[in-house]
Amino acid sequence: MSTHKNNVINVENNSEIAIRNSTIISTTPNEKNWPAVIIDNSTFTTENCIIKQENYDAAVCVINKSVLQSSNDIFYSFKLKDTVAYLNGTTVEYGIFAYENSHIISQEGIVIKGKWDETIDLLLSEDTSLIANQLEINRVCNPNIRIEEQSIAYVHSLQFPGGNVEDIVIEKSDTSHFHTGVVNKNSSAATSVTEVEKSEEIDAMEELSNLVGLHQVKQSIEVMVNQVAANRKRIEKGLKSLQQNLNAVFVGNPGTGKTTVARLLGKVLFQYGVLSGEEFKFIEVTEADLISNHIGETAIQTKEFLEQARGGILFIDEAYTLNKKESSVNFGQEAIDTIMKYMEDYRDEIMVIFAGYTKEMDQFLKTNPGLVSRVPNRFVFEDYTAEEIIQLGELLLEKDQFILEDNSYYAKKVTKAYNQSLDRSNGRWIRNFNESLIKEQLNRIVKTNSDDVETILNLDIDVVISKNHPENIAHSEDAFEQLNTLIGIQKVKRQVQEFIYQVEANRKKEELGMKVEDFTLHSLFLGNPGTGKTTVARIIGKVLYQKGIIATNKFIEASRSDFVAGYIGQTAIKTREVLESALGGVLFIDEAYTLNSNSGNDFGKEAIDEILKFMEDHRRDIVIIFAGYTKEMTEFLQINSGLTSRIPTTFDFEDYTHEEIVQIGLLGLTEYQIDTEFYAASVKAAYDSTVDRSNGRWIRNFNEKLLRIQSARLIQQNEDSFDIITNEDIKNATEN
Repeated sequence: MSTHKNNVINVENNSEIAIRNSTIISTTPNEKNWPAVIIDNSTFTTENCIIKQENYDAAVCVINKSVLQSSNDIFYSFKLKDTVAYLNGTTVEYGIFAYENSHIISQEGIVIKGKWDETIDLLLSEDTSLIANQLEINRVCNPNIRIEEQSIAYVHSLQFPGGNVEDIVIEKSDTSHFHTGVVNKNSSAATSVTEVEKSEEIDAMEELSNLVGLHQVKQSIEVMVNQVAANRKRIEKGLKSLQQNLNAVFVGNPGTGKTTVARLLGKVLFQYGVLSGEEFKFIEVTEADLISNHIGETAIQTKEFLEQARGGILFIDEAYTLNKKESSVNFGQEAIDTIMKYMEDYRDEIMVIFAGYTKEMDQFLKTNPGLVSRVPNRFVFEDYTAEEIIQLGELLLEKDQFILEDNSYYAKKVTKAYNQSLDRSNGRWIRNFNESLIKEQLNRIVKTNSDDVETILNLDIDVVISKNHPENIAHSEDAFEQLNTLIGIQKVKRQVQEFIYQVEANRKKEELGMKVEDFTLHSLFLGNPGTGKTTVARIIGKVLYQKGIIATNKFIEASRSDFVAGYIGQTAIKTREVLESALGGVLFIDEAYTLNSNSGNDFGKEAIDEILKFMEDHRRDIVIIFAGYTKEMTEFLQINSGLTSRIPTTFDFEDYTHEEIVQIGLLGLTEYQIDTEFYAASVKAAYDSTVDRSNGRWIRNFNEKLLRIQSARLIQQNEDSFDIITNEDIKNATEN
């Protein structure tokens, strides 16, 4: 902790400073105008810090093209002028005051306590902006927020824990804008949203149909809604109402719109009168909301949320986390049992939606068979295609009042980045990408003093993509050149070139919006030992990376021992760990045929099954190369027919000729003086007479033996001509 009577920190002249886990207190009288921290044309980074200066509106003063990066800090007040501030999880005791071309960006939220009556909570003076996922205000004053000429505020979630958000006073000029996406009236762990149907609202079914992608989900919803509509017609005709179980499971990867669809589906069902509440209820909870660490309390907590949702929807996100069978005390089962009983007792009064990742949810339902019969509706949320990601990204930018310099350039670059990315978070991915674009645009605006705050330039896109590509491959050695310098294997070189050209052509077709037959990159490498299979595999991985076809320049080499364990169930776990470690790159399985065994208790089959499933689930995210001797690999594929259809490409590594063996050998002896003709004749004769046909491996072993003989001679004869290999050395190497 540091206490001072003037500036505690004063940084200027393009400097950088970072502080963490610190407390700074300034006791300067406010008439002195000495901020606790002043940053001038510099970068200031803080984490878990407290900067305290009472009764002053500029405890932290950041000016003149500076950058402030705050994470989980408590500051008394901010004054920003011609600067960019990144505030994530930042709490401000008094207020934030931004002037003259300043920009505030927050992904993890800002809390403004408003503890000083002499200031408002937030000022955006002329030509400033705020983009925040969450902004929490904690009082009512007139105004709380003032937005002056040509300034913009985008707040996804505006919160007022102590009262109604509608009471927050926002004062803005005719040329300023304030946009908010979600208005939260409370900040409890579980989100409760109550909405009354209004005639002017867009029809919920129309909203559903306007969502990007989700064709399979839309079809499933249409079937459910048609059943509801038909049932209503029966009632209108005086017929008996058919009982309809609405409980559902939503499965899919993150960012596919599960929560959004659940809300809209609830609105549709409410509009049809299927949900019995007087107003639309949607209660969203997670495992943390339902489970207590004390015996008996979980059932009480769970029932409270069920009661809140009665007449509406209870949405349980990541429901599989309720599965606590490995814990010493299974409180999760207590929650599940409570939910199942409530679903049975109030089957006509509540809809429970269990949501989560497909694999984990399937396992969750298997281990809780009582749920399956009570949750008959399954909605499968498929991943967005690259085209849908682009469509969603453009809609999000348009909604936030940004325009693109060139939509086709955005589409091309986003398609490539998304196809390369290992992050399969769908809508979340494109939102994060767009947020990075907006940050880069704001940075550029500050640095260049531009007046165009709407247009995202192609340059902004290039900068974001280059930041997400950690390795600068523009100056790295061209992998194709490496391939061409290899001795021999002419057939393989041709095959590799054709393979890469085909892959690159398919990628370019995708970028142009042309239809491309589904393709995988998995391959077979067949040939005798020492023919360069591992070397070529590494080069292929590097080429694919340099061409932007795979996400990382990662090469994982594995064999049977890396996959197979000695106990039931362990092999699948080991295999999955190896596969996941290679995601985004190349997995090279050497002597892959050894995974096969005729013994009854062999676990190699378990490894193969796990590999097959992974290949199917991640066909674009990994390149798996199966390598081995031609005969053994052919038999291996005959026994495991599922592999054949998943490995479309075969590379045949021919044996080296005698001349190529000599070339490889001489390449390893370039630092030595040697009679090349005598060496060539001797090597050819020796290779003819040996039963070891291990190609490059044989000649490397021969050279090692030759150098050992040379070294022994020099030491015995007390000579120091270590760069000379004699014909006698070569002769001895061929005879021993």
